[in-house]
Amino acid sequence: MKLVFILLIPIISLFAAVLSPRMSIEAGGNVQSMIIDNNTIFVGTSVGTLEGYTLKDGSATFKFSFDAIKDFMGDTIAPKVFSIDKVDGAEIYLAVLQASSGARSLVLIEGNHKTELINASANMFITKAKFLDANTILIALMSNELIRFDRKTKKFLYQKQINSSHFSDFALNETKTQVASSCESGEITITDTLSGKTLKVLSGGNVDNVYKVDFKKELVLGAGQDRRGIIYHIQTGAYQRYDASFLIYAGALSPTAHNAAFAINEENDIALFDTTTQTQMHTLRGQKSTLNTIVFATEKDIVSGSDDKFIMIWRLP
Repeated sequence: MKLVFILLIPIISLFAAVLSPRMSIEAGGNVQSMIIDNNTIFVGTSVGTLEGYTLKDGSATFKFSFDAIKDFMGDTIAPKVFSIDKVDGAEIYLAVLQASSGARSLVLIEGNHKTELINASANMFITKAKFLDANTILIALMSNELIRFDRKTKKFLYQKQINSSHFSDFALNETKTQVASSCESGEITITDTLSGKTLKVLSGGNVDNVYKVDFKKELVLGAGQDRRGIIYHIQTGAYQRYDASFLIYAGALSPTAHNAAFAINEENDIALFDTTTQTQMHTLRGQKSTLNTIVFATEKDIVSGSDDKFIMIWRLP
């Protein structure tokens, strides 16, 4: 019989220092998605823009605007940018866009040129897409299928059904050889990105939809609708459980995985934990709306986005 060690840690902030953001950046629209590359924060917005801001002082460095679309009523609107990514070391961007009549499209931006890799006519409800390398993309559908896609040939290298529950999120490991994907079932599946083979299923920590996942240093984080923040140890399947007072819409691991951050309450506070000692170190307070993204830019710099225009940046002591 396999023994799984479970550590339950209530999220409380009685002895944790409360930190305010060192900076707030106002984007052009509500923040839908976010990445950080080379000390630049990139966000996809609700008004059809991909925008870049420096981590140091928040100055704008980049903006690309997507063409307007028609909604179900035939009205002209800006497309929401649901997912974004960037090739390491190159000015090549990827975006999952809202398309006309509720469809989705996958587009590549290189310079000022936009290329549609998968258009709305394919009738694929793309939820998230990330570069595996400069030419290969991992795509997730709401149906919880993972697709390895060659952008040069526009061919599917595989299409794998991961789970029968609706897809929620995925995160790649540092080498992009494995992906942790979550769904409404509460399970997190580890998949080999080259072959599409399922390597492991992590379960027991969350019992409902896992909104967000992160994957670093053989640890996988899950942020749950069940108000549980979970950190799995892949090798053993053991996990640490952090209980919050509200749905945990966002969470993240630091680059070394020594720290973890979870959204914890209706006031949109973020709790920062030491994953070794399982102690809460800080409470980050100041986000104005429901959190949807937390990203560690470094071990000391945390960036968050929410259902409004404001990007918050914290510097840890």
